[in-house]
Amino acid sequence: MRIGYQARPEIFARHIVLPEQPYEASVEIIERVGADGEIVTPLDEQAARATLEPVRERGIDALAIVLMHGWKFPEHERRVAEIARELGFTQISVSHEVAPLIKLVGRGDTTVVDAYLSPILRRYVDRVSGGLPDGTKLQFMQSNGGLTDAGAFRGKDAILSGPAGGVVGMVAASGEERLIGFDMGGTSTDVSHYAGRFELADESTVAGVRIRAR
Repeated sequence: MRIGYQARPEIFARHIVLPEQPYEASVEIIERVGADGEIVTPLDEQAARATLEPVRERGIDALAIVLMHGWKFPEHERRVAEIARELGFTQISVSHEVAPLIKLVGRGDTTVVDAYLSPILRRYVDRVSGGLPDGTKLQFMQSNGGLTDAGAFRGKDAILSGPAGGVVGMVAASGEERLIGFDMGGTSTDVSHYAGRFELADESTVAGVRIRAR
């Protein structure tokens, strides 16, 4: 006896549209550090320079550096970053600084987003600070609801700073313990709730990209 199953085509997504990736190019670096810190393959600095140089010559000036166990053993990431600076990259995001987490994919996604957004953010911050009197203390809201100095504000911490600011502002303005917030702006509306404490998530998905930041 044969048992057959006829698939219903209407329940399958036959046309999958993947989100556009924020990076333009991806290259490999010859190196490998084991999970215990043992150098399995030494960093080939000459090959790294030869790999990154054509990328810089294409006009790309923002770089995300993500190595397998760089979150715990960052020496190779630091050295690749030094080589990149010598080649003229103006924005260099390294995973052990941006998202020092063991999971490679989430760490990599977050580092790429930081490299993508930080130059834009820096130009905005420079314009704002340039219009203020000398000595003015300028701080920005982060996605985790906390403030940071303008010079330390970076792309991966700005993704959800608007909604976070709405929640923090709602709590500060009301003084109540149980709240529902409705935060409407020019391009989006955010609804939130507060039940006596701020709730933090360690991972979010924004525009199809995973962000590992509080």
